[in-house]
Amino acid sequence: MSSIRDSKDANQVEIVTSALKTESRLQQSIWGGIVKKLQVPHGDKSISVLRNPDLDPVPAEERTWGFWSFFAFWGLPNFGAPSLSFGSAVLSLGLNIKQAIGALVISNTLIVLYTIANSNPGIKYHVGYTIDQRMIFGVYGSYFGVIIRVGLSVVQYASGAWLGGLYMNLIFSAFSKNYYYMKDTFPASVPMSRRDCIGFLCFQLIQMPLSWLKPRYTNIPAMAACCMSGLAMIGMLAYLININGGPGPYWYEKVTLSTSQTAWMWLYAMAIWYSGVSAAVVNQSDFSRFAKSEWTCYLGLFWGISIPGTFVPFAGMLYASTCKKLYGTAYWRPDEIVGQWFEIDYNAKARASSFFIGLAFTSCQIFMNMTQNGYPCGMDLAGIFPKYINITRGTLAMQLLSWVVQPWTFYNTSNQFLNATSSFGMFTTPIIAVNVIEFYWNRKQKLTLIDFYSTSKKGAYWYFYGFNWKPFLPVLASVALCIPGLFYSVNPQVRPNENIYNYYYGYMFFIPITSAGLYALILFIFPDKHERKNMTDPVDYFNCFSEWERERLSMLPCSETYIDGGDVFDVLDAEERNSFEVDSGEIKAPATKISIHGDEV
Repeated sequence: MSSIRDSKDANQVEIVTSALKTESRLQQSIWGGIVKKLQVPHGDKSISVLRNPDLDPVPAEERTWGFWSFFAFWGLPNFGAPSLSFGSAVLSLGLNIKQAIGALVISNTLIVLYTIANSNPGIKYHVGYTIDQRMIFGVYGSYFGVIIRVGLSVVQYASGAWLGGLYMNLIFSAFSKNYYYMKDTFPASVPMSRRDCIGFLCFQLIQMPLSWLKPRYTNIPAMAACCMSGLAMIGMLAYLININGGPGPYWYEKVTLSTSQTAWMWLYAMAIWYSGVSAAVVNQSDFSRFAKSEWTCYLGLFWGISIPGTFVPFAGMLYASTCKKLYGTAYWRPDEIVGQWFEIDYNAKARASSFFIGLAFTSCQIFMNMTQNGYPCGMDLAGIFPKYINITRGTLAMQLLSWVVQPWTFYNTSNQFLNATSSFGMFTTPIIAVNVIEFYWNRKQKLTLIDFYSTSKKGAYWYFYGFNWKPFLPVLASVALCIPGLFYSVNPQVRPNENIYNYYYGYMFFIPITSAGLYALILFIFPDKHERKNMTDPVDYFNCFSEWERERLSMLPCSETYIDGGDVFDVLDAEERNSFEVDSGEIKAPATKISIHGDEV
């Protein structure tokens, strides 16, 4: 009787256990299905923890950007509203307009050099900033550089969206006097008006659908936006100088600083201007990978930086100078100037000006914000979570995060944010410096693309468990040297250490020297002896190079001759799943034996 009872108990336990296992498998199946549906669309390409289609090298047929595309790419941040306000910061340093222009010319020259030097991984190998960081910090250490760029993108995008909302208000105000004089129903504790909130919301809603636009297609609308904004600036400048009868009082101001103080203020003025575009400099590969050719990219960015990068801040200083004499207040932004015209007389002339100026600057602000902050942040987030985030999803996530930043507090509470923006470059410049040393000196401009997407321990960018410790030291040391100066700039009541403060003033010069020199020293003492260093892929595994490029790189075209099915991602997937190196069963041997991860191809 006891044995029968034990048998029944055992059967019940087995039934319960079987049911639990079935339920567990069902739950795993349901959860697995949900997770699979959350993955990014990837067609017939595979995805992994290191890649999705948006992170692939750009094929030749998609590289359509020429001279005017890169001119417009760099014209957008220069024709945008923040550039007009540059003089506000510089003139407060004690410089005059003429000296500010001198500082601008030198700063723009250095920006051109930094940008060209930092753009070649994109031009030559057609990969973006996110992938390029794996060359420096390792396949997992690259998250460091990516996260820095994400943080700056969110803040700058929010700031740009707020300014864009102010220009949206110019369009709305042109159609309705009631809108311009809208009653502010927000409490005094909220540092924005009801009208400005509406403009910000509308601007954000206009930008959101552009998240689905591929970044390479933004070049044509960017050209149009630059033309509109440039013509609006010239028209406003001509009108203000004409009715004022000259450039205004700021033009004739004298500099009262000592020679030494003037020199340091020149350096600081250069750093302030550079900081506003430093994020675009560091992630230049995100867009240089779309270049038709090397020289169209170089020439486009040279003129796009040099011409509008000098004219627009100069125009902003003349706006303020003429407005000071005409209206008693120095207005730096077009929305402030149009607001003054409305206060004088809300007539047809002022309304027409408001509409066209608002349309021009809103268009420029939209594409400036998307190309400089939105899409780059989307690419960076795709590099962190490639299975579930692509450029579109990453850009949308960043747009939602921009509300959390509360950009209205940047402009309506204190000037500490505006002081802090002059420091943005101190976080990106060390990355630019170590990137240049790594690409040109350490790797002799030779990269293996397949290792960017591989977790193989024999990969060129695996280093030590996916991390390369060497660049972290120069980057962190360079930033650390600037932190006290940043503290002094936002806390003027604190008596600064003069030498430390001067280092911060001149960080545009000093950080490249410090970080590049220290990184070169580390590489000299601890050289990289990887077997695939200074090598390129033997085969064009991603079909991203033209025939001429393959000849220059001594690279064979990719086909089923070398890879079963002709898909390199299947090989990388097998490598990740089974944790073994690519063998002769996955990659076949061509006529010429070539080594990849230590095995013959």
